[in-house]
Amino acid sequence: MTREQQNLFMKYARESYLYNFFAVLLRTGMRSGELRALIYSSDVDIKAGVIHVRRTLKYENKQEYKIPEEMQVKSSKKDTYETNYFVDTPTTSTSIRDIPMTKETEFFLNAQKNYWRFQVERIDRFLFCTENGEPLSRWRVQGEIDRIVKRIRKDGHEFPHITSHVFRHTFATRAIEEGMQPQILKAILGHSSLAMTMNLYSHVLPDVKAEEMDKIAGGF
Repeated sequence: MTREQQNLFMKYARESYLYNFFAVLLRTGMRSGELRALIYSSDVDIKAGVIHVRRTLKYENKQEYKIPEEMQVKSSKKDTYETNYFVDTPTTSTSIRDIPMTKETEFFLNAQKNYWRFQVERIDRFLFCTENGEPLSRWRVQGEIDRIVKRIRKDGHEFPHITSHVFRHTFATRAIEEGMQPQILKAILGHSSLAMTMNLYSHVLPDVKAEEMDKIAGGF
């Protein structure tokens, strides 16, 4: 997203129950599954100022995929296992990482902590969950994104179709625009190779170079 699109989306998302989710995605570059699998008590280290990325939440059609019992996520609503969801290790070893928190990111994580005001709080509950304390599926996240984009378009704004992965790419774009070094961005995004990170630079830098040239145009 451009900065204008980013700001417009967040403006319309303000009343969404996933507002904090979208805000953290934009500020960390985390994958949707990584953020959906975040547990506040073990993964949000306020004292150290980092988010520990240690797992990802995946969704599979239970009719097509047999999920090992030890990887099934226990439901908080009923004393059964929801076989559509399972916790997995991140994609690669480099995906297991610590992401520094800005004060803004810390604010949104803390705001989410008591968002649903559960009568009984579980230490192992995913921070971002449904109103019943259930894990968020990628389809539910996409449905909320689509609903917000529909409202934006209804008000006469042009807006592209986006997915949760666009937030990760948007974070990377803003980071590059602000001068973050490739090796640092690679570590934050959890890329397995520098080539993956440099591919992002190849898309962003031409626009940045053009803007920089415009700045010096008046000097000739």
